[in-house]
Amino acid sequence: MTTAANGSLGIGMIGLGLISWVHEEGYNKLGDACHIVAVCDKDAEMATNRAALHDAVPATDYRTVLEDPRVDVVDITLPHRLHHEVALAAFDAGKHVIVEKPMAVGAPAAHEMIEVSKAAGLTLAVAENTRYVAAYRAAGNLLEQDSLGEIRMVRSLIAGSEVERIRDPDTWHGKAPDGGVILDSAVHSLYLYKWLFGGILDVTAHASKLVPEGEMEDNALLLGRLAGGGEYQLAVSATMEIPWTERLEIYGSDASLIVDQLADPVVTLFRGGDDAGPSTVDGVAYEPQQWKFTSMFEELSDFVCGIREGRPPLVDPEDTLHALEAAEAAYRSVEIGGVVELTDRPQPREEREER
Repeated sequence: MTTAANGSLGIGMIGLGLISWVHEEGYNKLGDACHIVAVCDKDAEMATNRAALHDAVPATDYRTVLEDPRVDVVDITLPHRLHHEVALAAFDAGKHVIVEKPMAVGAPAAHEMIEVSKAAGLTLAVAENTRYVAAYRAAGNLLEQDSLGEIRMVRSLIAGSEVERIRDPDTWHGKAPDGGVILDSAVHSLYLYKWLFGGILDVTAHASKLVPEGEMEDNALLLGRLAGGGEYQLAVSATMEIPWTERLEIYGSDASLIVDQLADPVVTLFRGGDDAGPSTVDGVAYEPQQWKFTSMFEELSDFVCGIREGRPPLVDPEDTLHALEAAEAAYRSVEIGGVVELTDRPQPREEREER
């Protein structure tokens, strides 16, 4: 590893856009723990302008970044179809990798990325901010305490608008093979189901395309059974004119929990029926415009600190692989118009914790 003498990790940014802006700000917030040394994008002017903000070296070819001995970590925010190629090249160059979700287009490619990173002894982190959302952590704590009882139903929603980018012929959003809203958004909830409920056993999916300029689905509904018991209903939309938001409803035999990023309070707990009043779950701030960015900053902090401390990040790439496999099963369900079972069934939550 080529970490500088002061222990500061050298970051190489590959791919520029909205997400990379957030990542750059996140790295800057970490002070001396890391510093951006190289910035790469096919648009030379953009690469030059962004590099100047960090006193970094601009590039238009990602291989230039991988050849830079000052680069310890590669941050990949490219279109989904390019994740696999660039990540494998980074591992071959001895670099740690953080890659945006989904890890790749296709589970075999994602599996190869995991195996190659392990063989090289390098960190593969998937930028799955769901694990770092304060409201979901609060939900996880309540589930670990068995505060809700037997889980009967889980419902989730991810919604916002990508209409402008879907209509833009120069962006990859909503276009093949990078995927539509299932591959780009539903994987967040599918990862959440893996983390909190052991994953999914099967899926029945319906998808539609409301924006005619798009090539892929921009709305979808997924239904099925959870590995830990109970059922799920997952809705995603890229056509809702609303600040990007997420909602999670967990209905148990003893209590129910509602998470809504546009509501204040964000997390409420209901015990019993008959119009029982809610109680507020403390420790989750109401930040309708900031919650997602806050979780992404924490994600990057965990990644950088993990490398410096010699530990893996909280997000297990295997869990994001399950989310990708579940998304692929959803696409198969849309094609055949019926139920698709996941062939490699995940273990229920309690069985995984006993290992």
